[in-house]
Amino acid sequence: MVPPPTDHEDPRRVKSRERVLAAAVAVLRDEGLAGLSIESVAARSGVAKTTIYRQFADREALHVAAVHSVGCQVPVPHTEDLLADLTQFATALNQMLRTGDFGVVMPSALDGAERSESFAAMMHEVGAQRRKVLAERLRRGQADGVLPDHVDLDLLTSQLVGPLFYRRFISRQPTGPAVVARHVAAVVTPLLSSTCASPARDARSRSAR
Repeated sequence: MVPPPTDHEDPRRVKSRERVLAAAVAVLRDEGLAGLSIESVAARSGVAKTTIYRQFADREALHVAAVHSVGCQVPVPHTEDLLADLTQFATALNQMLRTGDFGVVMPSALDGAERSESFAAMMHEVGAQRRKVLAERLRRGQADGVLPDHVDLDLLTSQLVGPLFYRRFISRQPTGPAVVARHVAAVVTPLLSSTCASPARDARSRSAR
């Protein structure tokens, strides 16, 4: 995978890469994976094929970079309320899946991963990098005693994120902020240590009395 540009990189190279990635995203949006090629991206971007090959080893590397370019890292808040932090993260991720280009090009990434082991490996690497921020928040939850030590954080990550992708790409069900909040609460609340009630849950409990 091509590394991101650095502060010392030639601005012309940065500009050409941006044009290439924007063109690749447009091709994936309009034509899907079948339409993506170095030739189609060169024609749409106006950047020479030789220049594209200097920046991306092949079509797969370009595809991964295009998907990565429209999938910004979703931050995870670090407050005293784990449930609220996870809800805010999941809401932002759901918004990214539902609006903009990331949700549009993601099916092409799923298709590409099924057809190529090397592409699947590259997408796995990208996904692992993105999961780090969520894993860090969950580990802090364990360190703070909010989540018990026996909770499988890798599995919990999948339980939090997986249904958002399922509803977006498989079941095609509408998923707004209220649905996301109920989903996160259903997954996380049973795991929270009984002695570590979150401020948000305390407030809800008091208001219900």
